[in-house]
Amino acid sequence: MRKTHVLHVGPKQRGGINTVLRELASQHESFEQRGILFSFFETRGFKRAADLIMFLLFDVPKFFAYLSKGVDIVHLHVAVRGSVYRKYVFFVMSKALRCKTIIHLHSGEFGQFFAQARGIRRLIVLHLLKGAHAVVGVSQRTETMLENHRIRPRMFRIIGNTAHAAEAFRVSSVVAVANQRPYIAFVGKLTLLKGMEDLLVALSILRKRGHEVELQLAGEGDVEFWRARAAAHGVGDVVKFLGWIDGNVKYEFLRDAQLFCMPSHFESFGIATLEAMLLGLPIVGTRLGGFLDLVKEGDTGFLVDARDPMSLADRIGVLLSDQAIARRMGVAAHIHARSLFGTDAITRKYVDVYQTLQNRGGTHDSLDKTH
Repeated sequence: MRKTHVLHVGPKQRGGINTVLRELASQHESFEQRGILFSFFETRGFKRAADLIMFLLFDVPKFFAYLSKGVDIVHLHVAVRGSVYRKYVFFVMSKALRCKTIIHLHSGEFGQFFAQARGIRRLIVLHLLKGAHAVVGVSQRTETMLENHRIRPRMFRIIGNTAHAAEAFRVSSVVAVANQRPYIAFVGKLTLLKGMEDLLVALSILRKRGHEVELQLAGEGDVEFWRARAAAHGVGDVVKFLGWIDGNVKYEFLRDAQLFCMPSHFESFGIATLEAMLLGLPIVGTRLGGFLDLVKEGDTGFLVDARDPMSLADRIGVLLSDQAIARRMGVAAHIHARSLFGTDAITRKYVDVYQTLQNRGGTHDSLDKTH
């Protein structure tokens, strides 16, 4: 039986989408057993004028060469801004060569990006979402966003992210060594939108309440700026900047933490949050985006409003003060994440989308929404 050839298109730089692509690549054998063959095409960012020239001179011809190898479905992984426009070029090329197309929306900021788009930019986004054979979102928030903007894709599916390596690490991992001092784990970009300022304020509140806990930050950003902000809040001595970590180093870091906190102002899904849950950590996040799919309030963790450091401190304080609650939530988080976002469950959702598109043949105008 002929396999369905799917070409995934996404960024080569580190980040959430790249992590998703690596997860998919690691499961290529499982997909091949189901009749799906993967290829991957990496794109470059547009940070400089030279990048645009390189994109046009090298990426576009290279992409055309990929399509000429018999691609059935082009799966375009999209964030916002430059990512949209790069993928639009590839989208048009794919349609011209009669490949089926999937637009996979990863960014929690996409709704805001679309609302601010005007003129040709707005038309590009609409053509992407309405012209694609399928649109995939990573959480319920994506569907709500599309409905709010009255955008009706031909076919829409929700496929959450997965974290196979974290699953495997938990199975093979030895018991964590007791820490001299408990710490709160954070994994992500060190930015205001990730709630860094809120987290530092919350840590200051916790210290005033008698909680001596470290905040360990794994991620890239303006470290000196945030080091100064931590000092300004009186917590500079208990905030540690680890830089970018990956693989088993990251999983050991998460496993040994007291809890995971991600007070984002926007969050489409949150792969780091999923990894923390799979490794048995209770979660404190914000009541928005993918957290609403990931975290069961009061069961696997707590959700608070964004930009509310007092509530953030309250919830973190509960988990620091009551180890029994923290352990119970950590176990529940692992079970919940494994059941809904385990590798097998997510693989089946991808395969279903690909098989549905292949079986439909040509065009299809009726709206199809399946979760």
